Amino acid sequence: MKTKILVRIAAVIGLLVTFSLLTSCQSKEEKVISQLESLCKTVEKDSFDIKDVDSLQAKFDAVRETAKQCNFTNDQLKEVAKLEVRFTKAIAKKALERVGNAVEGIVDGLSGEKE
Repeated sequence: MKTKILVRIAAVIGLLVTFSLLTSCQSKEEKVISQLESLCKTVEKDSFDIKDVDSLQAKFDAVRETAKQCNFTNDQLKEVAKLEVRFTKAIAKKALERVGNAVEGIVDGLSGEKE
């Protein structure tokens, strides 16, 4: 039991050190792009719950504020724009799924159908 916990802690520490090393070599612009990519992946996961959208939106807003201070190349600007659109689409998709599930539940409740 203790071995499993120690292995997990070591794995987490290893990931944090690796992430630190990778991001420390990145420019400010590359960090913004990397953070946007990470946010997109988080939203696109099946385990993402729309209840978490407020905290994720705050992170997205913070990254966008940081991006305002960057000197992006044209290619980097295109990548940032694509990632911003990808993030927005993913959030909208999750919100629509939630609305669809709510409507389905209401319809099922009204029709008396039970699974």
